[in-house]
Amino acid sequence: MARHSFILPLTFVVLGFCSCATAQRKTNSSAEQVAVAFYNVENLFDTIDDPLKIDEDFTPAGKLQWNAARYQEKLSRIAEVIHLLPGNLPVFVGLCEIENRSVLEDLVKQSTLNVSPKKGYYEIIHADSPDERGIDVAAIYDASQLKNVRFEYYTVNLPDTKDPYTRDILHAQGTMSGETLHFFVNHWPSRSGGQTESEPNRLAVAALLKSKIDAVLSTDAKAKIVIMGDFNDHPDDKSVHEVLGASELPLAPLYNQMYSIHAAGNGSYFYKGEWGALDQMITSEGLMNSKGWHADAQSAGVLRDEKILFRDKDGVARPSRSYAGDTYKGGYSDHLPVFLLLNK
Repeated sequence: MARHSFILPLTFVVLGFCSCATAQRKTNSSAEQVAVAFYNVENLFDTIDDPLKIDEDFTPAGKLQWNAARYQEKLSRIAEVIHLLPGNLPVFVGLCEIENRSVLEDLVKQSTLNVSPKKGYYEIIHADSPDERGIDVAAIYDASQLKNVRFEYYTVNLPDTKDPYTRDILHAQGTMSGETLHFFVNHWPSRSGGQTESEPNRLAVAALLKSKIDAVLSTDAKAKIVIMGDFNDHPDDKSVHEVLGASELPLAPLYNQMYSIHAAGNGSYFYKGEWGALDQMITSEGLMNSKGWHADAQSAGVLRDEKILFRDKDGVARPSRSYAGDTYKGGYSDHLPVFLLLNK
């Protein structure tokens, strides 16, 4: 039998691991619990060459020999991972490295993502971004629970004049049990060229995101906000900790749920022998200190399941990728998904 677990802050592992890993609802019949999640799916491309994008490698004739069978396996793998997340399937899933809307339409048709016999499959949020590779930030959500959904995308202008284009920031909001929830989905510029050299790009995205969050809070100081994404920086890096202002303190205006996980040497991404929390969940004070839907200080985690891990000859685990270089491995992604539990 495959084993799966969740990386959570130490206090939560000791006090609440079993309930998180096995229960979809709290034992108190008057209480509810749902999950929201984020997953960098690593290059979910179709097999069609788009002349406006740098996607030639992901075609049958390309160097990765990306064909229909591999594409279908990738869809099945991603759906399997989403199904493994805690709860009765996440009510909202932020996604990145999505080529276009059509791959999302194929994804939500997977049988494992049928969230409601009456409603059918997840609904889609998507828009093309200016990223030259064509990879986008997107989301899927259970419209039987999250209602009145509307969204907008914020275009980022990078200071790098040679490569000023990157993924947009997605801001979606909807109501659940009559309460408004905000979701900001991110995929910040990579560390290509070096962490220090590329940092100004992420600082620029952090500043824009902060301004958009401040705009929400200026209208409603108690707004319930979840900020998620692949930040390509860690919780203690300047872009996240200082510019965005995501703190390790639960009572702060923005609380980084992944800070203690990263500090303990865990995370969602494995690089040069170390785990790090590039993928993060950040919650607003209004979501932390309120009635109705709320998050606790140890509400977030990283899914670690043996199915989605690769172990080398020394037994060292890392995310099981679709490709290792140009060699097809038939895995899942180079990132593990992160999740946040909301209670009521």
